[in-house]
Amino acid sequence: PEAVWKAIYYHYLPIGVEADAPPSKAQLGKASLTWVAVSLADKLDTVVGLFAAGERPTGSRDPFALRRAAQGILKIATESSLMLGYDSQLRPIGALIEQAHRNYGASLTATEGWHAALFEFLKEREEHLLVKRGFEAGEARAVESHWRDPHLALQCVEAVARYRSSEDFKALAGVFKRVKNITRDADPLAEVTLEELKTRLKEPAEIALADEIIRRGPAIQQALFDSRFNDVMKEIVGFREPVERFFDDVLVMADDMPLREARLAFLVRLKKQILLFADPSAIATE
Repeated sequence: PEAVWKAIYYHYLPIGVEADAPPSKAQLGKASLTWVAVSLADKLDTVVGLFAAGERPTGSRDPFALRRAAQGILKIATESSLMLGYDSQLRPIGALIEQAHRNYGASLTATEGWHAALFEFLKEREEHLLVKRGFEAGEARAVESHWRDPHLALQCVEAVARYRSSEDFKALAGVFKRVKNITRDADPLAEVTLEELKTRLKEPAEIALADEIIRRGPAIQQALFDSRFNDVMKEIVGFREPVERFFDDVLVMADDMPLREARLAFLVRLKKQILLFADPSAIATE
């Protein structure tokens, strides 16, 4: 049957990560679902088993072609909906890895740290995939929080790439880098609501920024839920003016400790809202 012989014929593909790298949906025909299942299962078994056993690529050394297998996993995950011809989503990469590891049972004694090493390896391969698709390295790094869902990562990086040349986004990228630096390892008043935090502020610029965070936060979350990624970018870019004004007019690290904590708390909330989608500072220039 077609679903059997084509799954066997294309078993070791894909080799490349480009969008047109074979096999195509037209080549697979009725074998699409079978091929996705068999090709993924084989590649996951290889990558998970060898990483767990302590075998990892180093430099140019990759005797078991783990990079190629990993790139095949990510390409399939990126294009599963297109390949299968209907609105389908694979389980997250993390869940697929756990299933592949469980399949070994007691026959595999895992080495320490293999899990973290594999996730870091796959994140690098996802960045490679996006760069090979024509995106800049900074754009790929901006959406690295989504790499465990490669299809989502591709949609997000497309939106980032469309907006990154705008003056508003360029300016926001630089300011957001400052936001991240000043809030590093800080999360004060995490249990306090935004509305209550706002009552602790006093400068017009910080109150204006607080209003923007309160207003735009739900809009960002809803647009993400609806997969309206261009709308997410519009909301994020809209933070440029109030954030710039905030840093021009407000001393974040004030001597008044309660006021300092309230200001830092709002910046942390802003950072979290934006990072739900992307990290603009990844493409900020010095």
